[in-house]
Amino acid sequence: MQSEGSYDNGWSVTVHARHHLDDWTTEYLDGLAVRREDDGTTRISGELPDMPAVYGMILRLRDGNITIISLHVERSDGSSRTEM
Repeated sequence: MQSEGSYDNGWSVTVHARHHLDDWTTEYLDGLAVRREDDGTTRISGELPDMPAVYGMILRLRDGNITIISLHVERSDGSSRTEM
């Protein structure tokens, strides 16, 4: 996974996670942006190249025991949107 730059026809991902996550999360999620919010939650965001990478990120969250409050996935060009 990679968050720097933008992928052609890639996917923009935003995850709202329960609790403030530790610093290891950024490295664990291969450089996706991790921001602690004032309400005690964490926002994880970045660009992924394809849907297998999106599913891989979701599996890494599961394997890291990170509780997802919301997940927003959108084509980098804004043409298609998925929310869970």
